Amino acid sequence: MKLRTHLWNHSEDRLRAPVRLVGGFFLIALLAVVGTVLTDVLAAVLWPSIPSAYYLVVTTVGLALGAVFGVVVVARTIDRRSLHDYGFRGGLAWWRDLFVGITLAVFVQAVVLGVELATGWAVVTDTTVASGGFVTLLVASVVLFAVVGFYEELVLRGVVLKNVAEGLAGRGAVTAVTVAVLVSSLLFGVIHLSNGGASLVSVSVIGFIALTVAASYVLTGRLGFAIGFHAGWNIAMGVLFGQPVSGITVPARVLAVDVTGPSLWTGGAFGPEAGLLGVAAGFLGLLGVLVYTRVVEGNLRIHPDILVPGRRVEDSVVEPPVHETGAGGGTFPDEASVEPRK
Repeated sequence: MKLRTHLWNHSEDRLRAPVRLVGGFFLIALLAVVGTVLTDVLAAVLWPSIPSAYYLVVTTVGLALGAVFGVVVVARTIDRRSLHDYGFRGGLAWWRDLFVGITLAVFVQAVVLGVELATGWAVVTDTTVASGGFVTLLVASVVLFAVVGFYEELVLRGVVLKNVAEGLAGRGAVTAVTVAVLVSSLLFGVIHLSNGGASLVSVSVIGFIALTVAASYVLTGRLGFAIGFHAGWNIAMGVLFGQPVSGITVPARVLAVDVTGPSLWTGGAFGPEAGLLGVAAGFLGLLGVLVYTRVVEGNLRIHPDILVPGRRVEDSVVEPPVHETGAGGGTFPDEASVEPRK
């Protein structure tokens, strides 16, 4: 009975946050693998001689579809909430966030390349370079990074950050959100360890950069900025400015850049995400998030939706009662005290 109490929140009629997090993440990862395998098989049957560049896009789309389907299943069966509770709220504000996130990411990457060119650490050697048809591969590369930006933010910020924050809400808003941001950012860095040339340095830098997208989600309660910034960052870095993206050379690049500067700053073959320029870019991105949020939200505070979700149980909505005052005057729940609305 005691074990059941530790695993099951009777007042909420669902699993407790740590169990939801571990079980949900495992299920999403499993379905992502299934999606990858299925697309591999489909590609082998329909396009046996598929070029490696397109194969990467196809398998990534398969992985993303599996992961997104996993999130839908987790939302319904484990988290017992609506998908909009993962940060898909705000109407036109969501799309504005997306656009501004993309714009900021392109600007930050332009600054990184500008510094490299100004210091002589890089030179532009060519334009419109591709390993096949430029336009087709360009579109494929953009699709690749758009898909990656969407599903990684949905899983790591929408599911992971939210569940960690909810689970710790009773300890105070600042503590809960700080831990949630750090956990999601560290996990984001760790999953890039499988990339070619990855190291503890690249994991640390990528984890630090992830603070930008985590902050945008925490401060707005919406996932639009995080998705836009993530996708725009990769597209600008790899497709527009010809830099390696987490150790991956993009098959179609608007600019071809030869980087010869010190790896400590440029990140070497792994790209800026393994160097001090990546850290500086992360700082610049975070500053942009703070300025943007201050303008559109009117203040800088932990958005109540991060810790006060509307949770679905069958056809009724569960709204957590407030528990304590958080940053910026918001109020936040004690997870154990959530009761269904009659």
